[in-house]
Amino acid sequence: MKVIIAGGGTGGHLFPAIALGEELKRQRPATEVMFVGSSAGFEARWLPTSGLKYELFEVHGLRGHNVRERVTATAEFLRAILKARRLLKNFAPGLVVSAGGYASVPMAVAAIVTRTPLILMEQNSRPGLANRAFWRFARKICVGFDDTAAFFSADKAVITGNPVRSSVGHQCDLRDRSHVSQILVLGGSTGAHRLNLGVVKAFETLAKDVIKWTLVHQTGEADVGMVTAAYKALEWPSASVLRFIDDVGSALAGATLVIARSGAVTVSEVALAGRPAIFVPYPFHRDRQQELNARVLERAGAAIIIRDDEQLAENLARAIPELMNDPARLAEMGRRARSVARPEAAADIARICFEVAGAEVGA
Repeated sequence: MKVIIAGGGTGGHLFPAIALGEELKRQRPATEVMFVGSSAGFEARWLPTSGLKYELFEVHGLRGHNVRERVTATAEFLRAILKARRLLKNFAPGLVVSAGGYASVPMAVAAIVTRTPLILMEQNSRPGLANRAFWRFARKICVGFDDTAAFFSADKAVITGNPVRSSVGHQCDLRDRSHVSQILVLGGSTGAHRLNLGVVKAFETLAKDVIKWTLVHQTGEADVGMVTAAYKALEWPSASVLRFIDDVGSALAGATLVIARSGAVTVSEVALAGRPAIFVPYPFHRDRQQELNARVLERAGAAIIIRDDEQLAENLARAIPELMNDPARLAEMGRRARSVARPEAAADIARICFEVAGAEVGA
């Protein structure tokens, strides 16, 4: 069986695609998987070193640009759709899976036009533009959160949870965390400048109080120098600053508290790892995707939400010591996080893929 998994732009769309591809091959080793993404996305840096089979299309997102850029992007999409149709002809997959993001659009359109079976993955609590446009043409839509299913017809939507990287999960056990006081800051695959600034200013407000904790801070490429200099000024020897964290499972396993944006995959990873979290949703999404994702763990008592506004640093400076100095609360939040996790997400989606493609696992 051959499968194309298309998606990317950010790690939030790429890593669920990778996790699904790994699971497809685990369940049926003879499966051939081709990943398709964008030459402008995070996957363009990650896939070339992965050893995986892939194709990159020259496409950019359409929203939030001026008219000239939108015209250029539209022309790119049309060329990418033609390239996607050629890829379907040459690779001849039995199934296309769209993992979301602008990088998935050309492949999804080509699958619809050629009547190749199509499955959609929707990671967020509120569906993105591509999935809102294409869901009627899909055989199944695998959604990450319970609330998401209501946006699609009941006969197509399946609540599976979000597949996450295989390093996340079982090694994260709260029982032995009482002696550790480590904060993990995650801004997503490319970092988050406003979050980085807010965290740094919060720690500067707390001053010498912070050095009793250890810290791992993923900054993204642009802010690594600024953040490193700030922690050096605080004389914080146990602060580790990283551009990107490849082994997020180990990072989560070492964390007492996570401070992060609330992309769907980050929320799912935090839940599976059973870690308490402070979420700072990206504030400029029209449909409040990250806020709605974070609400899932907030409602479970596993996380608190702090708005990304003028009081961000002040509110973080208040919340961080309040949580870090209350081990019992942290432990309870961690247990509540794990209670809403869906550790079988990748396996469930893989089984749906084989069913839709008419293939029997192990055949």
